[in-house]
Amino acid sequence: MRALLVSLILSGASLAASPNPANAQGFMFESGSSLLAKCRNKAPEYALACTAYIVGVVDGIRKDSFIGRGRPICWPDKMSADDARRTVVAYLERWPDQRRGPASVLVSVALNERYPCQK
Repeated sequence: MRALLVSLILSGASLAASPNPANAQGFMFESGSSLLAKCRNKAPEYALACTAYIVGVVDGIRKDSFIGRGRPICWPDKMSADDARRTVVAYLERWPDQRRGPASVLVSVALNERYPCQK
């Protein structure tokens, strides 16, 4: 039953996605390039979309960590949405060769780079 549900969700998501060569490795709603374009856009709705996407990814990663399904994270507990956004945008601007990857992965990489766990 779970496999059927996952299959239905993924097939529905695939229909909503526009064809994109960057998606050749698998489906993604947002690439690093498309996220950066939203974040750089001066229109308020794009800035909101950029920040909302990043905050959603952060919440998802924190949820996975909380339930023990994710890797340990060492991000500040009180990290603001603006701080997360600035961190991600700075990472995407610094590493243009990474932008074809899934934005959700790049959000995690950017924050882990800024806030590494001390061993």
